[in-house]
Amino acid sequence: MVLTSRIKSVDFFRKIPRDLTEASLSGAGLSIVAAVTMMFLFGMELQNYMAITTTTSVIIDQSTDSEYLLINFNIRYAP
Repeated sequence: MVLTSRIKSVDFFRKIPRDLTEASLSGAGLSIVAAVTMMFLFGMELQNYMAITTTTSVIIDQSTDSEYLLINFNIRYAP
């Protein structure tokens, strides 16, 4: 009985002040599911933000005109 009243007090989605309402078990369940979902999504986004990814792509110019393709390389040596 005490556990049920503690779970009911977790209800985040009350629209009327606390003294005029009664907490429900379904509202508390929805609040817990929403909080866990938000923490999971935040963790996934943080993991994706912290991940280092390197993408390399080479695209060949297939233009039909007979002009040469100008390629510039900027190479610096930093010890």
